[in-house]
Amino acid sequence: MKIKKALLSCFLCMFVFTGLITAQSAFGAKIEQKVTMIPAKPLTYSEQKLISSLAVKVLKHIVKARGDIYDKNPKTAKTEINQALKLIEIIRAGLPTTKIKDYIWVAKKHLSYENTDEVMPDLVPIYTSLEAVEGFIPIEEVKEHVDKAQEALEDKDKEKAKKELALAAAGLVFVEIDLPLGYTERKVTEAAHFLAKNEAKKADEALKAAEEGVQVISVAIYNPVVLAEKSLWQAAEQYAMGKYKGAVVALNRAKEYLKMAAKKADKKTKEEIDELRGKIDDLEKKLDDLEKKAGKEAKGLKEDMKNAWEKTKGLFHKAVDKFK
Repeated sequence: MKIKKALLSCFLCMFVFTGLITAQSAFGAKIEQKVTMIPAKPLTYSEQKLISSLAVKVLKHIVKARGDIYDKNPKTAKTEINQALKLIEIIRAGLPTTKIKDYIWVAKKHLSYENTDEVMPDLVPIYTSLEAVEGFIPIEEVKEHVDKAQEALEDKDKEKAKKELALAAAGLVFVEIDLPLGYTERKVTEAAHFLAKNEAKKADEALKAAEEGVQVISVAIYNPVVLAEKSLWQAAEQYAMGKYKGAVVALNRAKEYLKMAAKKADKKTKEEIDELRGKIDDLEKKLDDLEKKAGKEAKGLKEDMKNAWEKTKGLFHKAVDKFK
């Protein structure tokens, strides 16, 4: 699937389970989780725009490096490659997965010189951050490893706790950006390696592949499917506040964006988009009924919206599987 078509598959209707985590006592305490269903976003619009802008700059450095290779200027090509890698690091630093990995790193580091009781509170921000991203990042296995790390801390087993925390960090993947970003970084690093060995042709091939990964990040924010996702998020916000008429307007806007996306989609993606538009039609009718009933909740509406999200969540995963 070509990149432009792959981007059309990037449709996420965001509902996330966020949690309130509390620590009961300093010694052998069991951390309890109280989960409530409220809508959330992985990145704000400003953050998405910044990442998109940085991705374009990465693309420029890659393209310049390829030009330098063509002009037989490996030294300047290396400079451009280094600049691209620095920007990739800046993008990664702003991802929600990076924040959680940093919290995990802190806990692991504390385990090297603190006792297990002192490290237990370090799990609180880890759990809280995981609950905040649940829904758009698969965290079930990650949480299991954190749970096992907590049990290890209670048993005073530092080595097992470290191992489980390391496994938790390894399982954190923000598919929408982590995969194409990681792919791009690997290819740019390969290019640097080939340049060091004076293999210009292989370096150029690696950079050409890198362009594909970074383009997914750089143009996604302007794609009609992403605009549809944003509208669906607005619909969720309106619904959560009981403003059903506003939610209906946002749903209708999402359908229009999906209609635009379907015009350029491949046959399979078009079928999936059409199915999603049908689900949005059903939600729109139910929300319209809520407006008429002056706030009486329709049975199962939250579940319907969650199911629509579950259906759409996998579409983007398919589009970026090639970057694994």
